[in-house]
Amino acid sequence: MRALFLFLRFVVVAWAVVATWCLYALTQRYKSSRACPYSWRWILDNLGRRVVHPLPQTIDSFRVDRGHTVLEVGPGVGYFSGEVARRVGPEGRVVCVDIQPEMIGALRQRLLREGVTNASPMVGDALGLPLAEGSVDCAFLVTVLGEVPDRAKALAELRRVLKPGGILSITESMPDPDYQFPDVVRDLCHASGFQLLEHRRRLFGFTMNFAAT
Repeated sequence: MRALFLFLRFVVVAWAVVATWCLYALTQRYKSSRACPYSWRWILDNLGRRVVHPLPQTIDSFRVDRGHTVLEVGPGVGYFSGEVARRVGPEGRVVCVDIQPEMIGALRQRLLREGVTNASPMVGDALGLPLAEGSVDCAFLVTVLGEVPDRAKALAELRRVLKPGGILSITESMPDPDYQFPDVVRDLCHASGFQLLEHRRRLFGFTMNFAAT
């Protein structure tokens, strides 16, 4: 058990060091867009991330439920998408919106391989979500909010598409160079019409859940 603990700690530390260097390099190279480019997609799904964001526990914190219509903003290559789709069941639906067509193409292929039929990947912008007003039960963003150039406008869009009382779940983790501190997330969401429900501390970060008021 001790050997396993030491190995996992090594993996997390190594992942943090490598991810910090890579993400710093990205911000220097791609200053016009903070979204992780497709060529660096391996950062979004690897052993280090599975330790920092273990699927069952992380998805538990999103408050998704069977039959829900769920919006995932910035799914990348779909680390969470398939499992969330299984959680909501065949009567539910997951809408995956990413600004990069290459990511959406990779996500479609992944969902096809996994046999997921109740997820809808689409190219779109968080500043103008391609969804109807009040059409979503739950929305989640994992290390995405800081990549959006106008966070207030994105949150207003999320408030528009969420049903009254719908859940907005925001997860932030270090060493993301666009990391948003808890008080910043809380204040931004409060100003956009969200009420804080819970603040869960995580390894290297946190998850905050809000209700659309």
